[in-house]
Amino acid sequence: MGDEDTAAPADGSVLTNGSVPADGSALAGSTVEHPTPTLPVLLDACCAGGGVVLEAASILADRAPGLERRNWGFQSWSEHDAATWHELLNEADRRAELAKGRVARIVATDPSGDAVACARRILKAAGLADRVIFAQPDLDKISRKLMMPACCGGEPRGFVFLDTTETAISKMSRVLDLATSLHAGACGAEAVRAMLSTMPTVALTRDDLLIRALGEPARSLRVMPNNEEAELAVFSAANGAITAGEGNAAAEGPMPAEDAVESSVAPSPATTLIDLGDGKPCAVLIPESEQFARRLRKVAKLRRKWAQREGVTCYRVYDADLPDYSAAIDLYEGSAATPGRWLVIAEYAAPREVDPSLAEARLLDILTLAPRILQVDPDNVFAKARIRSRGGSQYGKQAGGSNPGKGGKPRGTRGGSASNRPSQGAGSGTPSDIRTRRLPLIEEGGLTFAVNFNDYLDTGIFLDHRITRGLVREHARGKRFFLNLFAYTGTATCYAADAGVEETVTVDLSNTYLDWAERNMEQNGFVGPDHHYVRADVMGWIRDMRQTRNRWDLIFCDPPTFSNSSKMGRRTWDVQRDHVELLVGLSRLLSREGEAIFSCNLRTFRPDIEELARAGVVLTDITDETIPEDFARNKKIHHCYLVKRYTSEEAMRRIGMSEDAIRERTRELREASARKPADTKRFRR
Repeated sequence: MGDEDTAAPADGSVLTNGSVPADGSALAGSTVEHPTPTLPVLLDACCAGGGVVLEAASILADRAPGLERRNWGFQSWSEHDAATWHELLNEADRRAELAKGRVARIVATDPSGDAVACARRILKAAGLADRVIFAQPDLDKISRKLMMPACCGGEPRGFVFLDTTETAISKMSRVLDLATSLHAGACGAEAVRAMLSTMPTVALTRDDLLIRALGEPARSLRVMPNNEEAELAVFSAANGAITAGEGNAAAEGPMPAEDAVESSVAPSPATTLIDLGDGKPCAVLIPESEQFARRLRKVAKLRRKWAQREGVTCYRVYDADLPDYSAAIDLYEGSAATPGRWLVIAEYAAPREVDPSLAEARLLDILTLAPRILQVDPDNVFAKARIRSRGGSQYGKQAGGSNPGKGGKPRGTRGGSASNRPSQGAGSGTPSDIRTRRLPLIEEGGLTFAVNFNDYLDTGIFLDHRITRGLVREHARGKRFFLNLFAYTGTATCYAADAGVEETVTVDLSNTYLDWAERNMEQNGFVGPDHHYVRADVMGWIRDMRQTRNRWDLIFCDPPTFSNSSKMGRRTWDVQRDHVELLVGLSRLLSREGEAIFSCNLRTFRPDIEELARAGVVLTDITDETIPEDFARNKKIHHCYLVKRYTSEEAMRRIGMSEDAIRERTRELREASARKPADTKRFRR
């Protein structure tokens, strides 16, 4: 970016912030060196932590690293030559002063606001903030920055740089769209297009997405920034030049044969333009993505009509309708308090036989097309990964302790203040920021819930349980006491409270989710000493409750498929293995006319009907009634049952067991009762 004989050397001492890709900066700075141009130009289109623009600004300012520092350890060394040191400082100051007249254009942008903020802080700390111009990741805004008078007065020479090694997958579609437009010079006024046509693109990347978008690079080099393998690729400018304004090869010197890859003619970019019906063609990496676009437009239109008819504002638009585009797309619309539209795109893990790079390219096309078709701001698109497995997965941070009762404040509970929570496990006793943090609010069933798209795999509300929550409200009408086990964010508790129950108890192992549940309750006006929040391991808590007189008229239980939370001690949880113990214990907490709603999302779940009946528990499968239309493609999204308690004999007859089996079970119970000593403390029905 300047004369070779006046450029200050750069070392790692400048790049002290861990978020700055120091190795990538040095490599990028050495990849494309230009002869002294009339006006050096660097457009960093994905500035990450700001390492490259910091390096460029330092060279432009000819400022030696650490020049502002006044105290050094070696100054106390007995052999230190102060005169020579001051001579060096004076020379460095002189060079920096002379460089103040240098003119260049360094423009930086990034789809991540956090990355831009980090880059700004680093440049400010280095005293170089005035050397870099930041722009929004928008072609028109970048064009205006490049069109400033200094750029148009000479012959600009430079290159476009992108570092995608730390870019989130949800931001990559914007990066690729920006990169392809800049590389093709398809933006701005004629002067900007002419400038961009002479500028090659240099990319530091760990995947082949940019290669799919821009074509094969003219030169590439395998590098190890931050000790992780990456590729440094140089893509020819639109006019065929590899270096700025010249047709000669990039001037970084000879490469080892095993590291360097050259191509005399760069092929055309591999992107395909497809028509979305809005007059603005969209570039995709995979030609077959046009079929996905057509399918998404069709199902989105049908879902929108259904949602308007049913009064639903948050729903699943697409669920792996095309096997090759295996993802779920959920649309959330904010309440009047926090208006907006958000997309959560969850990729299902591709089978092992599918090329990972192809699967990633398809996901990028989904992330590119979905916000366009569904009219959602790309900044409001969140990508997540889901794994299809027989065992399922936990939600977020695993939930689940202590002893509530009725009347006064239950032992081991808190009723209205997070500070009353017992100190158990990491972070207990300190309210999480979930209660005070500004989060989007959505509406469902006349209630309002806070959702979080950033921090967890799930958002705070399971959309497939929309009907199930309605059943909770329906069954809670006229009931007094409601219990929510494995409560997550307490949405079912809100529905029960809305039905008019007198008292609710919400149990979960996670402090964060209990705080979230309390926030949801307060958001809907359900506050006071009759609403209790218990941090507990549910299985242990049920055993404790069986020793008390606490009973509930309605219980909702939606456990995770699997959990090995450290808060559970040595115990693990597996819904298939442990459901009998859970449901038997749960049934003993029901009042005489009480009932429970039990749900789980293990696709292969099979309840042990006979073993449960022997314990006097009968399940009624209501799964089909609880699958919403937007989840109808996947009937195994969850299983749902009504749970009631009977005598063992009646339960066994209800499920059709033989009279011989019933008589045998009756004999076993009588013998067990005869052997059992009297226990006057134990609560009996």
